[in-house]
Amino acid sequence: MSRPAVVTVVKRGEAAYPAVLREIADPPNQLYVWGDIDSLSTGILIAVVGTRKPTDYGIRVTGRLSADLTAAGVTVVSGLAYGVDTIALTEAITMGAKVVAVIGSGLDRESFYPAANYQLAERIVESGGAVISEYPSGTPPLKQHFPARNRIIAGLTVGTVVIEGIKGSGALITAEHAMEFGREVFGVPGSIFVPEAWAPNHLIKEGAIPITAAADILESLGLTRLNLPDAAVKETSIEDKIYQTLNQQSLSIDELSRQLQLDSQLISSTLTLMEIKGAIKLTPAGKFTRLR
Repeated sequence: MSRPAVVTVVKRGEAAYPAVLREIADPPNQLYVWGDIDSLSTGILIAVVGTRKPTDYGIRVTGRLSADLTAAGVTVVSGLAYGVDTIALTEAITMGAKVVAVIGSGLDRESFYPAANYQLAERIVESGGAVISEYPSGTPPLKQHFPARNRIIAGLTVGTVVIEGIKGSGALITAEHAMEFGREVFGVPGSIFVPEAWAPNHLIKEGAIPITAAADILESLGLTRLNLPDAAVKETSIEDKIYQTLNQQSLSIDELSRQLQLDSQLISSTLTLMEIKGAIKLTPAGKFTRLR
Protein backbone atom coordinates (compact mmCIF):
# COMPACT_ATOMS: atom_id res chain seq x y z
CA MET A 1 0.00 0.00 0.00
CA SER A 2 1.38 3.44 -0.98
CA ARG A 3 2.35 5.84 1.78
CA PRO A 4 0.41 9.11 1.86
CA ALA A 5 2.21 12.12 0.43
CA VAL A 6 3.65 14.54 2.99
CA VAL A 7 3.17 17.90 1.32
CA THR A 8 4.62 21.30 2.19
CA VAL A 9 2.81 24.45 1.10
CA VAL A 10 5.05 27.35 0.03
CA LYS A 11 3.45 30.70 -0.66
CA ARG A 12 4.75 33.41 -2.95
CA GLY A 13 6.72 35.88 -0.86
CA GLU A 14 8.08 33.25 1.52
CA ALA A 15 11.82 32.66 1.55
CA ALA A 16 11.49 29.05 0.37
CA TYR A 17 9.54 30.05 -2.75
CA PRO A 18 11.84 29.62 -5.80
CA ALA A 19 13.27 33.00 -6.78
CA VAL A 20 13.19 32.18 -10.50
CA LEU A 21 9.41 31.72 -10.38
CA ARG A 22 8.98 35.24 -9.05
CA GLU A 23 10.44 36.48 -12.36
CA ILE A 24 7.74 35.05 -14.62
CA ALA A 25 4.63 36.89 -15.76
CA ASP A 26 2.09 34.78 -13.87
CA PRO A 27 3.79 33.06 -10.91
CA PRO A 28 1.67 30.58 -8.94
CA ASN A 29 0.39 31.99 -5.66
CA GLN A 30 1.51 28.86 -3.87
CA LEU A 31 3.28 25.59 -4.53
CA TYR A 32 2.41 22.26 -2.99
CA VAL A 33 5.70 20.39 -2.65
CA TRP A 34 6.03 16.65 -2.05
CA GLY A 35 9.70 16.02 -1.32
CA ASP A 36 12.77 18.20 -0.89
CA ILE A 37 11.83 21.84 -1.41
CA ASP A 38 15.51 22.79 -1.77
CA SER A 39 15.66 20.80 -5.01
CA LEU A 40 13.56 23.54 -6.65
CA SER A 41 16.25 26.16 -6.13
CA THR A 42 19.56 24.30 -5.85
CA GLY A 43 21.93 23.83 -8.79
CA ILE A 44 21.16 24.05 -12.50
CA LEU A 45 17.63 23.00 -13.50
CA ILE A 46 16.90 22.16 -17.14
CA ALA A 47 13.53 21.03 -18.52
CA VAL A 48 13.38 17.98 -20.78
CA VAL A 49 9.96 17.64 -22.40
CA GLY A 50 8.28 16.01 -25.36
CA THR A 51 5.51 13.88 -26.75
CA ARG A 52 3.63 11.19 -24.86
CA LYS A 53 4.23 8.85 -27.81
CA PRO A 54 7.89 9.20 -28.81
CA THR A 55 9.40 7.38 -31.76
CA ASP A 56 12.25 4.92 -31.24
CA TYR A 57 14.57 7.79 -32.11
CA GLY A 58 12.90 10.01 -29.52
CA ILE A 59 13.22 7.33 -26.84
CA ARG A 60 16.93 6.89 -27.51
CA VAL A 61 17.61 10.62 -27.63
CA THR A 62 15.70 11.27 -24.41
CA GLY A 63 17.62 8.58 -22.55
CA ARG A 64 20.97 9.81 -23.81
CA LEU A 65 20.37 13.50 -23.15
CA SER A 66 18.90 12.91 -19.70
CA ALA A 67 21.79 10.65 -18.73
CA ASP A 68 24.44 13.08 -19.96
CA LEU A 69 22.79 16.13 -18.38
CA THR A 70 22.50 14.24 -15.12
CA ALA A 71 26.15 13.21 -15.33
CA ALA A 72 27.05 16.88 -15.68
CA GLY A 73 25.28 17.67 -12.42
CA VAL A 74 22.10 19.10 -13.94
CA THR A 75 18.71 18.54 -12.27
CA VAL A 76 16.21 17.34 -14.88
CA VAL A 77 12.74 18.88 -14.66
CA SER A 78 9.72 17.50 -16.50
CA GLY A 79 5.98 17.00 -16.36
CA LEU A 80 5.57 13.35 -15.31
CA ALA A 81 3.43 12.61 -18.37
CA TYR A 82 3.87 9.36 -20.26
CA GLY A 83 6.53 9.18 -22.95
CA VAL A 84 9.44 11.61 -23.00
CA ASP A 85 8.74 12.99 -19.50
CA THR A 86 8.73 9.54 -17.92
CA ILE A 87 11.84 8.40 -19.77
CA ALA A 88 13.83 11.53 -18.86
CA LEU A 89 12.92 11.35 -15.17
CA THR A 90 13.42 7.58 -14.91
CA GLU A 91 16.84 7.75 -16.58
CA ALA A 92 18.02 10.44 -14.16
CA ILE A 93 16.72 8.57 -11.10
CA THR A 94 18.33 5.33 -12.26
CA MET A 95 21.65 7.16 -12.28
CA GLY A 96 21.11 8.17 -8.68
CA ALA A 97 20.16 11.80 -9.32
CA LYS A 98 17.38 13.95 -7.94
CA VAL A 99 14.74 15.33 -10.31
CA VAL A 100 11.75 17.66 -10.18
CA ALA A 101 8.34 16.80 -11.66
CA VAL A 102 5.41 19.20 -12.07
CA ILE A 103 1.86 17.87 -12.33
CA GLY A 104 -1.55 19.36 -13.15
CA SER A 105 -3.60 17.86 -10.32
CA GLY A 106 -3.56 17.53 -6.57
CA LEU A 107 -0.71 15.51 -5.09
CA ASP A 108 -2.97 13.16 -3.13
CA ARG A 109 -3.21 9.56 -4.33
CA GLU A 110 -6.84 9.82 -5.42
CA SER A 111 -6.34 12.94 -7.57
CA PHE A 112 -2.83 12.20 -8.84
CA TYR A 113 -2.44 12.23 -12.63
CA PRO A 114 -1.35 10.19 -14.37
CA ALA A 115 -2.26 7.57 -11.77
CA ALA A 116 0.09 5.00 -13.28
CA ASN A 117 3.07 7.27 -12.51
CA TYR A 118 2.34 7.57 -8.79
CA GLN A 119 5.04 4.98 -8.05
CA LEU A 120 7.49 6.99 -10.13
CA ALA A 121 6.54 10.03 -8.05
CA GLU A 122 7.35 8.06 -4.90
CA ARG A 123 10.74 7.16 -6.33
CA ILE A 124 11.39 10.81 -7.16
CA VAL A 125 10.76 11.79 -3.55
CA GLU A 126 12.78 8.87 -2.17
CA SER A 127 15.69 9.88 -4.43
CA GLY A 128 15.84 13.37 -2.92
CA GLY A 129 13.83 15.24 -5.54
CA ALA A 130 10.36 16.74 -5.50
CA VAL A 131 6.95 16.47 -7.14
CA ILE A 132 5.08 19.78 -7.17
CA SER A 133 1.74 21.29 -8.10
CA GLU A 134 0.01 24.62 -7.73
CA TYR A 135 -3.23 22.80 -6.93
CA PRO A 136 -4.32 21.57 -3.48
CA SER A 137 -5.18 17.98 -2.62
CA GLY A 138 -8.45 16.85 -4.11
CA THR A 139 -8.01 18.85 -7.33
CA PRO A 140 -8.77 16.70 -10.39
CA PRO A 141 -6.61 16.83 -13.55
CA LEU A 142 -8.66 19.34 -15.53
CA LYS A 143 -7.69 20.07 -19.12
CA GLN A 144 -6.77 23.71 -18.48
CA HIS A 145 -4.35 22.75 -15.71
CA PHE A 146 -1.74 21.36 -18.10
CA PRO A 147 -0.90 24.49 -20.13
CA ALA A 148 -0.72 26.27 -16.77
CA ARG A 149 1.58 23.58 -15.41
CA ASN A 150 3.88 24.05 -18.39
CA ARG A 151 4.64 27.65 -17.40
CA ILE A 152 5.95 26.36 -14.06
CA ILE A 153 8.25 23.87 -15.80
CA ALA A 154 9.62 26.66 -18.00
CA GLY A 155 9.78 29.12 -15.12
CA LEU A 156 11.79 26.84 -12.81
CA THR A 157 14.51 26.17 -15.37
CA VAL A 158 17.30 27.99 -17.17
CA GLY A 159 16.42 26.23 -20.41
CA THR A 160 13.93 23.87 -22.02
CA VAL A 161 14.87 20.95 -24.27
CA VAL A 162 12.18 19.74 -26.66
CA ILE A 163 12.79 16.19 -27.89
CA GLU A 164 9.68 15.51 -29.99
CA GLY A 165 6.15 16.91 -30.23
CA ILE A 166 3.36 17.29 -32.72
CA LYS A 167 1.84 20.62 -33.73
CA GLY A 168 0.03 22.16 -30.75
CA SER A 169 1.67 19.83 -28.24
CA GLY A 170 2.28 20.60 -24.58
CA ALA A 171 6.02 20.54 -25.18
CA LEU A 172 5.60 23.38 -27.65
CA ILE A 173 3.62 25.37 -25.08
CA THR A 174 6.38 24.85 -22.51
CA ALA A 175 8.97 26.10 -25.00
CA GLU A 176 6.86 29.14 -25.84
CA HIS A 177 6.65 29.99 -22.14
CA ALA A 178 10.42 29.61 -21.85
CA MET A 179 10.95 32.04 -24.72
CA GLU A 180 8.50 34.48 -23.13
CA PHE A 181 10.45 34.27 -19.85
CA GLY A 182 13.78 34.90 -21.58
CA ARG A 183 15.07 31.37 -21.00
CA GLU A 184 16.98 29.29 -23.54
CA VAL A 185 15.10 26.84 -25.76
CA PHE A 186 16.75 23.84 -27.41
CA GLY A 187 15.35 21.58 -30.10
CA VAL A 188 16.44 18.14 -31.25
CA PRO A 189 16.25 18.14 -35.07
CA GLY A 190 14.11 15.40 -36.55
CA SER A 191 12.95 14.05 -39.89
CA ILE A 192 10.58 16.26 -41.86
CA PHE A 193 8.57 13.11 -42.60
CA VAL A 194 7.87 12.36 -38.92
CA PRO A 195 4.93 14.23 -37.28
CA GLU A 196 6.58 14.03 -33.86
CA ALA A 197 9.50 16.11 -35.15
CA TRP A 198 7.26 19.07 -35.97
CA ALA A 199 7.64 20.90 -32.64
CA PRO A 200 11.46 20.90 -32.36
CA ASN A 201 11.91 21.64 -36.07
CA HIS A 202 9.45 24.53 -35.83
CA LEU A 203 11.16 25.90 -32.73
CA ILE A 204 14.54 25.77 -34.43
CA LYS A 205 13.12 27.82 -37.33
CA GLU A 206 11.84 30.30 -34.73
CA GLY A 207 15.27 30.69 -33.15
CA ALA A 208 15.66 27.75 -30.77
CA ILE A 209 19.16 26.29 -30.55
CA PRO A 210 19.54 23.00 -32.45
CA ILE A 211 21.32 20.36 -30.40
CA THR A 212 22.63 16.88 -31.03
CA ALA A 213 24.22 16.25 -27.62
CA ALA A 214 24.02 17.41 -24.02
CA ALA A 215 27.36 19.16 -24.53
CA ASP A 216 25.63 21.58 -26.92
CA ILE A 217 23.19 22.56 -24.18
CA LEU A 218 25.88 22.98 -21.54
CA GLU A 219 28.13 24.98 -23.85
CA SER A 220 25.29 27.32 -24.77
CA LEU A 221 24.54 27.91 -21.08
CA GLY A 222 28.21 28.48 -20.28
CA LEU A 223 28.47 25.37 -18.13
CA THR A 224 31.46 23.06 -17.94
CA ARG A 225 30.62 19.42 -18.39
CA LEU A 226 31.81 17.33 -15.46
CA ASN A 227 33.26 13.84 -15.65
CA LEU A 228 30.75 11.00 -15.54
CA PRO A 229 30.14 10.10 -11.87
CA ASP A 230 31.04 6.61 -10.67
CA ALA A 231 27.36 5.97 -9.91
CA ALA A 232 26.42 6.67 -13.51
CA VAL A 233 29.06 4.28 -14.83
CA LYS A 234 27.79 1.66 -12.40
CA GLU A 235 24.19 2.00 -13.59
CA THR A 236 25.19 1.76 -17.23
CA SER A 237 27.07 -1.47 -16.51
CA ILE A 238 24.03 -2.87 -14.70
CA GLU A 239 21.95 -2.48 -17.87
CA ASP A 240 24.67 -4.31 -19.79
CA LYS A 241 24.84 -7.11 -17.21
CA ILE A 242 21.07 -7.56 -17.22
CA TYR A 243 20.93 -7.55 -21.00
CA GLN A 244 23.67 -10.15 -21.29
CA THR A 245 22.09 -12.33 -18.59
CA LEU A 246 18.75 -12.28 -20.43
CA ASN A 247 20.56 -13.51 -23.53
CA GLN A 248 20.30 -17.04 -22.16
CA GLN A 249 16.75 -17.14 -20.76
CA SER A 250 13.83 -15.10 -19.46
CA LEU A 251 14.19 -14.24 -15.78
CA SER A 252 12.19 -12.58 -12.99
CA ILE A 253 13.42 -9.68 -10.86
CA ASP A 254 14.29 -12.01 -7.99
CA GLU A 255 16.15 -14.39 -10.29
CA LEU A 256 18.16 -11.54 -11.80
CA SER A 257 18.87 -10.20 -8.33
CA ARG A 258 20.23 -13.57 -7.22
CA GLN A 259 22.29 -14.19 -10.34
CA LEU A 260 23.81 -10.69 -10.44
CA GLN A 261 23.99 -10.36 -6.63
CA LEU A 262 22.39 -6.93 -6.77
CA ASP A 263 19.59 -5.30 -4.78
CA SER A 264 16.16 -6.20 -6.21
CA GLN A 265 14.97 -2.57 -6.07
CA LEU A 266 17.94 -1.48 -8.19
CA ILE A 267 17.23 -4.34 -10.61
CA SER A 268 13.56 -3.31 -10.77
CA SER A 269 14.27 0.37 -11.54
CA THR A 270 16.83 -0.56 -14.20
CA LEU A 271 14.41 -3.02 -15.81
CA THR A 272 11.75 -0.29 -15.94
CA LEU A 273 14.12 1.99 -17.84
CA MET A 274 15.18 -0.81 -20.20
CA GLU A 275 11.51 -1.62 -20.88
CA ILE A 276 10.80 2.03 -21.72
CA LYS A 277 13.75 2.00 -24.11
CA GLY A 278 12.33 -1.06 -25.86
CA ALA A 279 15.25 -3.35 -25.00
CA ILE A 280 13.21 -5.85 -22.98
CA LYS A 281 9.62 -6.77 -22.18
CA LEU A 282 7.72 -8.41 -19.33
CA THR A 283 6.14 -11.74 -20.28
CA PRO A 284 2.76 -12.99 -18.99
CA ALA A 285 4.73 -15.34 -16.74
CA GLY A 286 6.21 -12.37 -14.88
CA LYS A 287 9.68 -12.74 -16.39
CA PHE A 288 11.71 -10.37 -18.56
CA THR A 289 13.01 -11.22 -21.98
CA ARG A 290 15.13 -9.43 -24.59
CA LEU A 291 13.51 -7.74 -27.58
CA ARG A 292 16.61 -7.27 -29.70
